[in-house]
Amino acid sequence: MKKHFNYLLMIFVALVSAAMFLTTCKKDEEEKTSDPAAPTATTNSASWVGQTWATLNATVNANGQVTIVSFEYDTTASYGYSINATPDTVSGFTSTGVSSSLTGLTINTEYHYRVKAVNSIGTTYGSDVTFTTSDTVGSVIIFNPDLTYGSVSDINDNTYKTIQIGTQTWMAENLKTIKYNDGTDIPFVTDETAWGALTTPGYCWYNNDSITYGAMYNWHTVNTGKLCPTGWHVPSDEEWTILTDYLGGGIIAGGKLKETGITHWASPNTGATNETGFTALPGGYRNYLGTFNSIGRHGYWWSSTEASSSDAYCRDVYHGYSNVDRTSSNKKSGFAVRCIKDD
Repeated sequence: MKKHFNYLLMIFVALVSAAMFLTTCKKDEEEKTSDPAAPTATTNSASWVGQTWATLNATVNANGQVTIVSFEYDTTASYGYSINATPDTVSGFTSTGVSSSLTGLTINTEYHYRVKAVNSIGTTYGSDVTFTTSDTVGSVIIFNPDLTYGSVSDINDNTYKTIQIGTQTWMAENLKTIKYNDGTDIPFVTDETAWGALTTPGYCWYNNDSITYGAMYNWHTVNTGKLCPTGWHVPSDEEWTILTDYLGGGIIAGGKLKETGITHWASPNTGATNETGFTALPGGYRNYLGTFNSIGRHGYWWSSTEASSSDAYCRDVYHGYSNVDRTSSNKKSGFAVRCIKDD
């Protein structure tokens, strides 16, 4: 019996020793794989590249140290500019996607960029990646060739055709400034959730990449009173009504405002003559939840007039009828803006 007991004891001791050995090996392996090191950084392709903007992307592993992340960029690989990444700080041992949105770029220009990751162990640069901003698309808009247009420029040096309709002078193109007329930046918001949560100004582009139809602004941006060029303003609800009344009422005014043909408007583009030169485009909208809708079918424009604590008045034209509809929408919505000249 004693001999049998000793045999069992020997087996138990052997099992415990084996378990301790395996645990020690596992711990050693974990310690080995988690040794702090300089970060690992990979530059990824740019996304949402438009005429004057792009989103830079990269992947960074902090390798156990708090790591600061940024992007370097320029028109050459000399990288004369730097911008913080989002997030700008990463840690731990897992790979994290980072990005940064650039605005104010030059049309039809190649840019170089790379990610830069810095921790207490060292600095790592990702490889050089290039993207090219889009070419101008203003020439594809079909203005009325029988009318004489004026012009006005905004703080970003965008030049717009203008047209007199009755006693009013309107922009004949949708606004696309990314700065207020005092030179300060308008927040650029691409993320759906972030857009839907806004109670402050913000702008975007349809699907974050369609400048043909101008920028989309929420009403909080309109309400700053600084969106249009100096000497111009966002029309009030009353000023929109003066326009449609001059054109014979909302039932027929839409056709007189819409760009002709189906280059931009979906068929049948009912009643479109553009006899006013206003050249309304179907830029769609961004709803208050942050999703994009109705490009090619609807055009929406803000007024500066509040309808309630949550809504403001706007105008809407549609490819399937000649109306201009007066309605109101949530202030978080993203609509186009046409500026009107001050009296």
